[in-house]
Amino acid sequence: MDTSDIATLALGVAILGFLWSIHRDMAGLHRDMAGLRERMARLEGLFEGFTGRRDQEPAQ
Repeated sequence: MDTSDIATLALGVAILGFLWSIHRDMAGLHRDMAGLRERMARLEGLFEGFTGRRDQEPAQ
């Protein structure tokens, strides 16, 4: 093997490692957003219960 072949393989492995790291970080971000969505829905329910609104739209 030439040094250029080894360099090409090393670059390919480095790129794959970088892409795998990005994929893992995006999966963590997706889990965080799902948790935030659930907490926001719970807060919305608490506010609706506090104000006494039950799916009522204002009359125009």
